[in-house]
Amino acid sequence: MNPFRMWLKWPLAVAAVFVVVSAAQAAQAADVPQRKNIQNPQLAPELVKKTQEETAKAIKRGDDLWHDRSLGTNGMACNMCHPDAAVTHPETYPKYKQQFGRVVSVQQFVNWCIQVPLQGKSHELGSEELVALEAYMNDQNRGQAMEIGVPGP
Repeated sequence: MNPFRMWLKWPLAVAAVFVVVSAAQAAQAADVPQRKNIQNPQLAPELVKKTQEETAKAIKRGDDLWHDRSLGTNGMACNMCHPDAAVTHPETYPKYKQQFGRVVSVQQFVNWCIQVPLQGKSHELGSEELVALEAYMNDQNRGQAMEIGVPGP
């Protein structure tokens, strides 16, 4: 075969593969459901106001609990190890925690901190206290990139 003709066929073969791959990717993308924002862009002003007020109350309650030495029985508070919720990384949950030997939620880990380091009583997941502590942690860590499952403290 003429070497010149062989060089002419090579770019055509590459172009053909590119077209086939591009078509396959386009077909696959069409099968993937697109994410939709479930929030209505036209939320009622009353709902926006109520959401902001209730969230602010939860954050304030969490701030109070974070600094409350009576949350446990040994006189310690969350703030003593984590000033202003530092090094809590709520944006990385759910994640594996060696204390549990499995993946846990941020509320489960906060509950562990209350029970073990603070020697306090367990709280029901979803309780006012755990929701408030989670709200405070998230508020203090606002702006962090969500990185679910990242190892850390």
